[in-house]
This record gives sequence, structure tokens and C-alpha cells, in this order.
Amino acid sequence: MAKPIPLLVAPALALALSACAQVPAPDSAAAPPAPAVDATSSAHCDAGKVADAVGQLPTPETQERARTAAGAEIVRVLRHNQPITKEFRVGRLNLVLDAEGKIASVNCS
Repeated sequence: MAKPIPLLVAPALALALSACAQVPAPDSAAAPPAPAVDATSSAHCDAGKVADAVGQLPTPETQERARTAAGAEIVRVLRHNQPITKEFRVGRLNLVLDAEGKIASVNCS
């Protein structure tokens, strides 16, 4: 009858050797390059042009007027104490609301 110890050692040895196998490096050619940001594109946002929105309610009409005046592509309404993401978008206008739901400040990001 065969001894059980060599039968247990063989799988453990195979597992240990497989942990030493090299992992191929990621193919850097597969990742597409990041898009270039054109500073002269229509995606430029100028929050200074919509300072008059402060104190107003963020109605759809107010949002569209502010977006157009700022030259932004999109508007993001940030409610009081709302968690937000910090990713930067060149053409985004942020309307930051106070506790009463009125626009407290505007910025681009």
C-alpha cells in the first residue's frame, strides 16, 4: 500500500510552484491614449458670467440660462450637504444650493 504522505506533498508542491509563475505585463498598447483637452473648445466654462444666478431657485429655465451664459456643456445642481464626486470636467457648471434650495454659489469643474 502506498504511503499517504507523498500523495499529499505532490499537490502542495504543485501549488507552491504555480505561485512562482510569472504574470505577463499588461499590454500598454491596448490602453487608448487620454483625449487631448482643447482650451479653445466650446467646452470652456466661465462661472463669472453667471454670478447673477446667486439667490435664484434652480429651475430648469435658470439652469439653461446659466449654462448658456457660462458657455458650459452641462449643469450640475449640488444640493446643500450633498456628497459629490470630485472629478474635473472642463465644460461643467456647478450650481451650489444653500439649505433653502437657492443658488448660493456657482463654479466650473
